[in-house]
Amino acid sequence: MQGMLLRSVLFGALIAVALVYWPIDAAEPAGGASPALVQIYTTKSCGYCKALRRYLAARGIPFTDYDIETNRSARLAFEVSGARGVPFVVIGAQRIHGFNPVAIEQALAAVRDAVPPTPEQPRAG
Repeated sequence: MQGMLLRSVLFGALIAVALVYWPIDAAEPAGGASPALVQIYTTKSCGYCKALRRYLAARGIPFTDYDIETNRSARLAFEVSGARGVPFVVIGAQRIHGFNPVAIEQALAAVRDAVPPTPEQPRAG
């Protein structure tokens, strides 16, 4: 019983250390591209993942798609992040479980408000 408790505590500590020192974008995107502001963790067969991809593409929101079934580092980053299922969306510091357009728009707005506009791109509003 104590051995099982000790293993659980050590596993929890390992996850905590990984969350601190291994950022969610540690997985490599396909093609060696740099990760976009919106990162999604998906599978090919997930209907909600497909809907999320269509939603982001229709809104013109660039994203990096990590397939957790074929990309080992993406799978590990997904597991370490505490995600409960796919799709899993990361926007800045926001983590969104499932396909939730309202939460996605709120996270994007929060990131836009936090980043000052560049001289070439005035803030929308």
